[in-house]
Amino acid sequence: MIPVRGASDRSAKATDGASAPEIQPIRQREYGLDWLRVIAFAILIGYHTGMYFVPWPWSVKNPVLSEWLTYPMLFLNRWRLPLLFFISGGGVWFNLNRRGYGRFMSDRFQRLLVPLGFGMLVVIPPQIYVERVLAGGHYSSYLAFWQTVFTSGSYPRGNLSWHHLWFLPYILTFCVIALPLFAFLRSRAGRVAVDGLVRWCEIPGLIYLIAVPNLIVAWFLGPRWPSTMNLVSDWANFTSYFLTFLWGFLVCSSPQFIDLIERRRREYSIAATLMTLLLFAAHPGPLLAALPPQPRRFAWELISALLSVAMILALVGWSRARLNRDSTALRWATTAVYPFYIAHQTITVLLGYWWLGWNAPIAVKFPALVAGTILGSWLCFEAVRRTRVTRVLFGMKN
Repeated sequence: MIPVRGASDRSAKATDGASAPEIQPIRQREYGLDWLRVIAFAILIGYHTGMYFVPWPWSVKNPVLSEWLTYPMLFLNRWRLPLLFFISGGGVWFNLNRRGYGRFMSDRFQRLLVPLGFGMLVVIPPQIYVERVLAGGHYSSYLAFWQTVFTSGSYPRGNLSWHHLWFLPYILTFCVIALPLFAFLRSRAGRVAVDGLVRWCEIPGLIYLIAVPNLIVAWFLGPRWPSTMNLVSDWANFTSYFLTFLWGFLVCSSPQFIDLIERRRREYSIAATLMTLLLFAAHPGPLLAALPPQPRRFAWELISALLSVAMILALVGWSRARLNRDSTALRWATTAVYPFYIAHQTITVLLGYWWLGWNAPIAVKFPALVAGTILGSWLCFEAVRRTRVTRVLFGMKN
């Protein structure tokens, strides 16, 4: 779960004005952000299920595809991944307040690298097997295919891949390279800088300038570095997600910053709604059709960046206002969310492959696939949580 310091923790004792503030014990949990993390991963399951039904490249496709479903999918893919990186950045702040840098990095390596390695060798190969079989590949058995994971090289030419687990190496890399910045932001000078940023963001409208760095990245790096999710040649995604990760750290480091977002949640909701309407008017509507290619691309990237920022701020504000309380359901969900994330896409792909011959309408097949994915992920969670070894392999705490 994600904790936050209580009001009594905001003042630090110092021997003089130049002394570094003392980091106080954490006394309260930020349950709203805990819930938002769970919701973000639930959206991920729905989104990956939707990929089965839309005409975008994916591992396996329903025989009948839906054009109208691309609209909610387009809306989601403007902000769903930035939201996950934002929440992950916030989680780093709270983690560092509970442990030193050494323990923090040791925990990150264990809980990110171990599930990644296990996933690449065990969880992901069934997805690639389905892809290869549908592309005309022939194997005497699944075991015969699985052996090629070690011999054929990396995906897409070979069969070794992290597929949907790409999020894990990105987060680990961000944690490593940002450690000096984290140290600065936790220092007295860093706290002064963050407090100044909060005062700046109090000025109406200025908080939306958070979108500017990501807009610059999309404009200059996007065309040169198309999305690959392979970490080493994915500079547009890497830089954009890293910036969002840092924003999550900054926002969650300051109770005043989260208070500001909660107070203005209705404003951010209105802004997100307006940006959504512009998004649908611009794609594939006539709104931008009369513009030359470059101004049209800039307008599209601007709408996307502002929608992402407004949605994240609105969701953080509403989760703080409405969900900031503990419950048995939240404790279960925060324990289950990581194993669900690791297992879910493989279950979706396998069910989709087995159901290729099921001629049900999308209105029936979509909820059935979501339900099947959730059920399969729950069964996986119930199995892996019972032994120490499987808990480690799925990144769970022991």
